[in-house]
Amino acid sequence: MRHACLIVRENDAAYGAWHFRRGKSTETVKVDNVLSSNDGNAVLRWTLDGHGIAIRSAWEIAPYLARGELIPLLGDWKLPNADIYATYLERSEVSSAKVRAFLDFTAKYLATS
Repeated sequence: MRHACLIVRENDAAYGAWHFRRGKSTETVKVDNVLSSNDGNAVLRWTLDGHGIAIRSAWEIAPYLARGELIPLLGDWKLPNADIYATYLERSEVSSAKVRAFLDFTAKYLATS
């Protein structure tokens, strides 16, 4: 079966294949994109508009799954972990306690999503 694959192009990532794992098994699937963008929101919008399938973060699409606007595919397969970076200026106007509280909350939220 062929699907229309919607690709998020990232600076340092190859975009011609999707990698999946299940237990000790790994699979690499060559994908030919129909649409691609370096904007994840655009790819999500295309997916919601029915243009194809995409790989998106569980925490990002949770509301759409809950409302039935999207459905998960290959639920027993996992994707490689993605790195997320928090960047901020170290300035006196920014309370380090507030920044730490935000980072702790975000890390906990993403770990349980």
